[in-house]
Amino acid sequence: MKRFLLLTLMTMMVLPSFSQGRLLESSAEKKPMWVKHDVEKYDVLKISMESTVSLEDAKTRAFDGLRNLVINNTTTYMIRINYDGREAEEIMNDVRNSDFVRNISEYSAIETYWEHRLIKRQDVYIYYILYDFNDFEKKKISLEIDKADSGTLNELNNL
Repeated sequence: MKRFLLLTLMTMMVLPSFSQGRLLESSAEKKPMWVKHDVEKYDVLKISMESTVSLEDAKTRAFDGLRNLVINNTTTYMIRINYDGREAEEIMNDVRNSDFVRNISEYSAIETYWEHRLIKRQDVYIYYILYDFNDFEKKKISLEIDKADSGTLNELNNL
């Protein structure tokens, strides 16, 4: 009997550490399937950020994280195929100023979802983004940047 009580007591002490907190409100009645599962096999990105300040802060941090991920992945790709010997900072600035990165917003996302939870007596806001970014998009950004930096385009425009 002592073993049973001890095991029950230990389980009840450990169980709250695995909880997600109480859901206070969310953007949808039911949590989307893509939030729970891995989506990398579908060539899309899933980003999530938490904030204890506000939902707007969580949203801003999530989109900043998405932009940084897109910029870093595209810059790494362009450095690997760098034929004209451009510097990494120059490539990164070009990627940062590309139309694709500037257009990253809630409206260009496939889907967004947010939750407001109470975890250990603290308000936590979680913002999820499902975004279409894969190798094709990465190559499209690099072609757009190379086309803009090409001297041939300037020559054609002068004609």
